[in-house]
Amino acid sequence: MPTLDPFSVDAPALHEPAPDVATVPEALVQDLWVRQHFETDDLATTDGETIRILDPGQLNSDAGPDFQNAHVRIGNMDWRGQVEVHTTSGGWFRHDHHTDPRFNSVVLHVTLHTDMWTGGLLRADESPLPELVLHPRLDTSLRELLYSFRTRADDDTLPCASRWDEVPTARRWSWIRKLAQARLVRKRDRLSASPDLPLDEVLHERLFAGLGYAKNDAPMTTLARRSPPDTLRSLDAPQEREALLLGTAGLLPDPGDLLEADRATADYAMALRDRFRRLHVRLDVRPMAPTTWTFFRLRPNNFPPLRIAQAAAWYAEGGLLRDTPIATLRTALGHDAPMAAFREALTASPPTFWRTHYHLTKQAAEHAPSLGTSRRDTLLVNAVVPVLLRDADQRGDPAQADAALGMLHRLPPSQDHVVRRFEDLGTEPESAYDAQGLHELYKNYCSVGGCLDCQIGQYLLSG
Repeated sequence: MPTLDPFSVDAPALHEPAPDVATVPEALVQDLWVRQHFETDDLATTDGETIRILDPGQLNSDAGPDFQNAHVRIGNMDWRGQVEVHTTSGGWFRHDHHTDPRFNSVVLHVTLHTDMWTGGLLRADESPLPELVLHPRLDTSLRELLYSFRTRADDDTLPCASRWDEVPTARRWSWIRKLAQARLVRKRDRLSASPDLPLDEVLHERLFAGLGYAKNDAPMTTLARRSPPDTLRSLDAPQEREALLLGTAGLLPDPGDLLEADRATADYAMALRDRFRRLHVRLDVRPMAPTTWTFFRLRPNNFPPLRIAQAAAWYAEGGLLRDTPIATLRTALGHDAPMAAFREALTASPPTFWRTHYHLTKQAAEHAPSLGTSRRDTLLVNAVVPVLLRDADQRGDPAQADAALGMLHRLPPSQDHVVRRFEDLGTEPESAYDAQGLHELYKNYCSVGGCLDCQIGQYLLSG
């Protein structure tokens, strides 16, 4: 009589089936990517090119690619742009990304599983898209990852929030300020990725990117590269610089878009179109697709046309980028009131047309079109200081590096969701330098479970 012997070596092993591809949410793959929960050593594309992830980017909650402002090194080339994520490669085609110009800025496609499309993805401009497959690199079973993802608390409270007060204040701030130093050095070193690029061009790119905020950082960087400083300096009339930048950005309206515009708006826009038509031929400019830009969920004063007009103003007579910007920044750093000198140098006041316009098709209520103080302060942190640190490093000038870092100790801290999260715990930054440390702590430790590598986490775990 047959019996069931649970200890028989011949008994078939029973396995719970692996999660079906259809049951794995794309959000899990996004989570794996942003937290880097996979083996990152010896990564390679489906074509065998080595991959090094320098920054996974920020998750995009609006229309467009999943992650913005990512930085990856593929082979020997550094790429900054967007990353798109799917559970299988075919998602690229199912979602029609291969026909959407907004996805031409995607530098890497990340898929969990392979399918018939893996290794054969194309952008809308018909260029091949590098691809990374995550599943073979997972060091935890997919079922376990899926369970953890679905049962994780919805809030993103800091892991040690309930015990934060147990850590001595001096210890907390010592670690936070070490992280600030590391973050700023990394910003400096990222500027060295293109050592042959003149420093004024590096500044040009970083200032343009800073005007784009997170949502338009990548297209503003593209615009900066297609409109280099020497080209803009060769144009004498402010309208020519505006025409070149707005035309290259693909943001000059067609005549049909101006049918309902008032006369002054239509005349200004058409004059820019006429100027750009001549510049396009003379300079062999390659315009960007209008769909590259994000307007969704932006306040009007952050609309790309106004921000681009402000960038053009930096090339006006007396503007920061007009002649010798690096020398201007060095002078500001040595000023008796350096913070005021830097803010003055970063002033960008576009023509009076922009007092009543946020874009080129419709008049708006009167407003101040100049670059605000808070935005100039952010540009100081993210563009000017890193450039001055690189300049000091290249010239072997530690005094300049110390002065640049000292500037951030005098600059007020940013007020954003990361800073407010720590303020709620009673840790209030005194300066922009402190705020940089809090951002570094949150991004590279708190939000990715790096407690064992964090001196605050180590203190709590050893107690």
